[in-house]
Amino acid sequence: MQIKFVRKVKAKDMIKEFEKKYGSLEKLKRYLERNPDDYVALMDYDDWVHFLANPEIEIEEGEVIVSDISFLTPQKLQILEAVKKYKPKSIRELADKVKRDVKNVYMDLKDLEKAGLVELHDSGRAKRVELKYNEILITI
Repeated sequence: MQIKFVRKVKAKDMIKEFEKKYGSLEKLKRYLERNPDDYVALMDYDDWVHFLANPEIEIEEGEVIVSDISFLTPQKLQILEAVKKYKPKSIRELADKVKRDVKNVYMDLKDLEKAGLVELHDSGRAKRVELKYNEILITI
């Protein structure tokens, strides 16, 4: 059984990711001149050029991250659903929504973060949770 996570990303957000990864399109171009066999960088370059020409398009990315469905307990799925539905501003607010102890919710969030499903961002004294994917597809 496999679990595929799908996220929808605007081209302008992908451009920001490329800038973070490579610095600039020119730096990536120079890198490719020295490393023409780096096919990932070559595909990133082609995508970057395409996204610059079409900054408002939205793309769908999918990747298989978890092959063991037991990782996603009902409590973790409930957390993911609550984050999507309520967009809580803190872990405490999220814990209130799922009616669970803050410490237990935090521990589940750390597991979800390690698996690459969520990101935790500092927001003053609180931590804000952001989903990295829009869909979860389970293949049996």
